[in-house]
Amino acid sequence: MTLIFLGSGQFAVPALEMLVRSPHSPALVVTRPDRPAGRGRNIVPTPVRARARELGLREEAPASVNDPAFLARLAEMTPDLVVVADYGEILRRPFLAVPRIGVFNLHGSLLPRHRGAAPVPAAILAGDAETGVSLFRIGEGLDSGPVVDRSASPILPLETAGELEGRLAALAADLLERNLPGFAAGTFREEPQDDRLATRAPKLAPGAGELDWSLAASAVARLVRALSPRPGAHSVLRKSGGTPERMRILLAREVPSGEPAAAAPPGAVTRVDKHGFRVAAGGGEVEVLKIQPPGRSVLTASEFLRGYGLQTGDRFENRKAEGENR
Repeated sequence: MTLIFLGSGQFAVPALEMLVRSPHSPALVVTRPDRPAGRGRNIVPTPVRARARELGLREEAPASVNDPAFLARLAEMTPDLVVVADYGEILRRPFLAVPRIGVFNLHGSLLPRHRGAAPVPAAILAGDAETGVSLFRIGEGLDSGPVVDRSASPILPLETAGELEGRLAALAADLLERNLPGFAAGTFREEPQDDRLATRAPKLAPGAGELDWSLAASAVARLVRALSPRPGAHSVLRKSGGTPERMRILLAREVPSGEPAAAAPPGAVTRVDKHGFRVAAGGGEVEVLKIQPPGRSVLTASEFLRGYGLQTGDRFENRKAEGENR
């Protein structure tokens, strides 16, 4: 079975590594073009391209896989199956028609729930108890093709999007491995999705990380986890007599309702001790567990307190409020 693999991000790497160990190592790995990254804006390959080179695989990074010249080269390989994971480009009808068996995608949710580019953050934001991965045939609709197989997994109480995506990437590799024999033998089955159950998980908007402390504590904590480690939720810390500083908050939890809570406006620091600190929300309190000051590494709450002298009554605000208070 001639297999082509399309992937770009880290989520796709475990599946690629599994395929190399299987009887169906990719004849070609296709990834997105190299792009600037990091503070130095150096040109770097995608995680998939870097790993493909380490594994000695044939790889290409066309500007678009929908380009007729690339499609002609791909068709000459007479591929049987194309597997896609975290690739980053919409695949048009001419591309979908090339492989004999079809084009199948590994998606980080239990479809039809959370169709779209950001299923992992969406599951955390929604407060889902579980999520998983789906292997489905790509059609012309958004993640709406028939599903071959799924694997479910619980979402852990303090799990961030980065941690969850890492677990789901390994689960996706196992799911694909489980279904390779069925693809090769032509015995796989497909089940149509129930569109009535579909929810959307679009790419996060640029301002999604701005914390709104007037929300319930549970919603604030979920947003922090859903955006960790990238791009990170953020809020401006205004200390008494100090200069406002924009902090990235990487981990937080809702304080259980049974614990004593101080009456304070949203965003106010309500409790500080040697272990950490709490911030008032629109309903309840949030305990900040990991935070990153400007230009510094990520700190635990106790590490942060040793260097920043936080006090009860200091405030976390969004940038709009910061501008209004100046």
